[in-house]
Formats: sequence, structure tokens, C-alpha cells
Amino acid sequence: MWTISRLGSRSAADPPGAATSLERIDWIIGLDDDPVRRNLLITQCYHDLSTQLARVLGGGNANWCTFATWASRTAGGFIREDEIPAAFRLLLGRFTPLHITLARANAALARVGEEATLDEDSVLGLVRDVVHDVARLIAAGNLEVFGELGPVFSRMIDALDGSSGAGALDALERTLKRGLSERGGQSLLRSALEHYGAARLDPDARRKAQRMLLANGQVGLHEQIRLQPFIAGSIDAPIRDALYELLEASGEGLPRLLRKEVHAIMSRLLHPVADAAERLWQEFSTRELMTLSLPDKTLVLGEDLPAPRGQPLYPALLDPIDDPETEELLLQYGADRPGSHGTAATDWARLSDRMRYILDLFRSRQRDASLMHEPFTDEQRAAILAGRPVPGKL
Repeated sequence: MWTISRLGSRSAADPPGAATSLERIDWIIGLDDDPVRRNLLITQCYHDLSTQLARVLGGGNANWCTFATWASRTAGGFIREDEIPAAFRLLLGRFTPLHITLARANAALARVGEEATLDEDSVLGLVRDVVHDVARLIAAGNLEVFGELGPVFSRMIDALDGSSGAGALDALERTLKRGLSERGGQSLLRSALEHYGAARLDPDARRKAQRMLLANGQVGLHEQIRLQPFIAGSIDAPIRDALYELLEASGEGLPRLLRKEVHAIMSRLLHPVADAAERLWQEFSTRELMTLSLPDKTLVLGEDLPAPRGQPLYPALLDPIDDPETEELLLQYGADRPGSHGTAATDWARLSDRMRYILDLFRSRQRDASLMHEPFTDEQRAAILAGRPVPGKL
């Protein structure tokens, strides 16, 4: 059972406003004292936005918020640090070169002074600090994207409610900043809104599905551009720097000449350990970050995308793709290839690798009704909204 921290009255307050209102979204964004609960509320809000978007856009196709629900839910495990520190400590603790090098270092340091010996638990203990920093980075990325896109989709729902005209989203589009996503612009979002609006009014099911895929892909690309520094920072966590700081501090308190000898010994012996620890973290964090838990399956993003159970890889409305603009977006990221071979993201820190997989995922699961399922049980959802301990596995 996970327990919500109560570090401030705002965290424990009942959420204001309707489930997809700007007031509710602003309240969630402001939960700075409780990032764990905030992630759970972001996940639930994405689901609520997804449900309302399906209502105003027309059912049958997943929207970007549908996929964001499950991505946010998966990120929550890292944000809560569920079993992550212990798992990596165990991996590092079983790493034979670490033990051998520490033994050699301590044998050499024993000639200098007993108090200069290295404590293995201290080396392993630095992992918790690094993992905590990574958890905060992932939480910050989760918030960054929700803080920008949550209000846009909330206002989109309001704009489309009761409107049947082609210009229903024009006023909302004009509030978005022109320019590259890489430079803080929102032109990709403006284009996505146009395609969502066009899909809503298109009577042809095939054209509608492909316009939805294009809109989802454009929002996904904008999101991933925003997330790039957070993802790269998570995978390239400063394990090496943390280890060097620990080792340098071990000589403190010794006479100056002895301290110099201690540092010389460590510099000579411990670079291989730093290299190994850094490599282990990159492999471990990549494996942990490169998963996506869906209602029926946990996807490993470093493997080719499997077809939905009992279904072809792509739904009939999206195979083949004959809308030129949708086809062009898939082609740009190598997501236009038939079949599942070559879809794996080999380097999740590289934007183009991520987008190839994400676009293929969007196309493959766009008609999967199971993605509209609630991310939490009724009991869990009530506890999250009320600020109470949340029962069961999240």
C-alpha cells in the first residue's frame, strides 16, 4: 500500500472543479509538496480528458490523452521509486569487478591508514541518492508535459462541446504560440488541433482514423521534444560523479601528504569501477524506462512492437496509409515499414528512435478499446482523489 504524504493542506484537499476543468488541472499542477499523488492525479486526469475527447471527437479512435494515461501510469512506478533502488543495489552488489577493485583499493589503502579504507555499503548507498534524483527528473518531465497539454485539451473539449462548425477550434489555436517546439513554440499543436477538428467532421471512417493518427503523432512529437532533456538526463544519471565525490571524501581528515597518496591510489584503481557502475546504470535505467504497461500487456520498447492479442499489427482503417500528410510523418521517422520488424527503439535517449516506436504504437493501438479502461480501480481512484492511503498495486 502506498501512503500519500501530508506535507501541506493543499495536498489533502478535495480536488476542485469538474474532472477535466482548468480549475482541476491548475490544482493538480500546484501540488508541489506531493509529487507522488500529483502523478496519480495526472494519470487519472489524462484518462478523464481522453474519455471526454472521445465523446466530442467521435468514438472508435484513441486520442493522444489515451496513450498519455498509460505512459503517466508507467512513469509513476519510477516516481514512487517502487523497488528501483533495491533492484539496482542488488545488481551492483553482485557485480564481481566492484568487489575485486574495492578489495585491491583497501589493501593498498591499508598501508596508508586504517580509517582510509572504503566501505562497500557507502558505495552502494550512493545509488539511492542518484535514483531519487532520477525520480525527481521523471516527475518534472511528467509535470512539464501535463502543465502545457492538459489545459490545451481541457479548452479543446469546451470549444467542441455543442459546436458543429469547422471553426470551433480557431480561437484556441490563436492562443498557441507560433514557432518550433524546440524553441518553445507550439505550431505542432496548432496543426494537431486542425487535424483533430477535421477528423471530427469527416464522415469517412478511414480518413477520420488517419487524420486522428496524424494529430496524435504531432502531439506526440511535440511532447517528446519537450521531454528530451528529462529522458536524456534520466538515462545519463551522474553515477560516475557521485562515486568520485564519495571516494574523494574518504580521504578527508587525513594529513595532507597521506590524503594525496589516498587520492592517487583511488585514481589509479577506481576508474574501471566507475565505468562499470555507469554502464550498469545506463543498461538498468534504459530497461526500466523503456517499458509501457498497457491494460493487457507490458511492452518492452527495446523490442519490436507485438501485434495486439488476436489482431493484426495495424487495424484495417490504418493499413495501408493513404493520407499523404500522415504517410509523410510516418516516413520521416521510419515508421512506414510494413510488419513489426525494425520498430524497436534501440536508443531511447535519441528522439528519432523514440518517435519511430511511438508512431508505430499509435498506429497499432489506435482502435484498441481496452486503452479506454480506467487506470485505477474505483477504490484506488476514490482514495487518490480524497488524499487517503491507496490500496493495492498501482
